[in-house]
Amino acid sequence: MNNEIKHFTATAMIRNEKGEFLLHEHPKLGFWLPPGGHIEENEEPQDALYREVLEETGLHCNIISCGYPFKTSVVASSHTQSLSLPMAILKEFIADKKKGDHWHIDMVYLCELISPEQPPFSPFSWVPFQQLAQLNMPKDVIELAQMANEYYQGLNKA
Repeated sequence: MNNEIKHFTATAMIRNEKGEFLLHEHPKLGFWLPPGGHIEENEEPQDALYREVLEETGLHCNIISCGYPFKTSVVASSHTQSLSLPMAILKEFIADKKKGDHWHIDMVYLCELISPEQPPFSPFSWVPFQQLAQLNMPKDVIELAQMANEYYQGLNKA
């Protein structure tokens, strides 16, 4: 067993109808990132996601469950519940001078806004996909945005 310290987190990839992504420059890390944060003790990932998105952006969202390519899902029963599936689960190294280096086990969800016309809190802004590569951001955020674009392109073909 390794001695890595791990924190569980949830992140929301939110894309608007113009193909822009909701991002901010994280004040501590200096990277451009989507909304998200730590999952608190005894909190389910989707509840942490809703809480973090609301706290950070002032917006309400819904999760788009990413169960593809499967058409069948687990049916809820008295002893089993099926939670929304993330678009990715990532293990991300966090260099933290205050709390010490650790890893995030990050459940990344594809989300849509309930009231898309409502503006987000500052410093969040809508960034066109074509501009992502010009910003200081981890490569995986661009890859996640591409995955979101592929999802929406698939919807337009159907």
